[in-house]
Amino acid sequence: MGGDLPLRFHTRPLAGQVVWPLLGLVLFAVLPAAYALDQDLSLDRLREEWGLPLGVVLGFLVSVTLLLRCVLTRLEVVVTDSQVSLRGSGALRAFTWSEPLEHYVGLDCERRHHPDWIGAQDEYGIALTHRKDPERNVVVHWGRDARRFEDRLARYAQLLRLPVRREQRAPLTQARAARR
Repeated sequence: MGGDLPLRFHTRPLAGQVVWPLLGLVLFAVLPAAYALDQDLSLDRLREEWGLPLGVVLGFLVSVTLLLRCVLTRLEVVVTDSQVSLRGSGALRAFTWSEPLEHYVGLDCERRHHPDWIGAQDEYGIALTHRKDPERNVVVHWGRDARRFEDRLARYAQLLRLPVRREQRAPLTQARAARR
């Protein structure tokens, strides 16, 4: 199998997941601190009205903790000629396991059509399918380029020596016909 293995895939949380801790930092730490500075509140007054400094400190600690958790969250998949392992860090720490490649039966392909997208684009996915536990299925490719999808599918099937299982649409059509 040569120098093409191991295959490594890294994922991080979406940028949208960082928005909420940033919003908390602004609402509970930055704005109250800016208010205190704008009003020229003295340290004696802040000691008397302890709610504002306490809120700023708690807001800062909680939001910085959540920001660090988002930044440190990562998922890494490593596929070798004999092993599939998944290592999570940060919020995904519990998702760490390792399986022999023999426990995987094939590469499943999925195509999703999005008619509401501009240009009605398609998305293509490739997943390693576990023999017994569907929670151990691993996505190894997801993208919009059909040619790149086909190239990667052929390459992964050759490297991993696994059969390719294409998405079946016929059962849904047959089920509709049976109801009529």
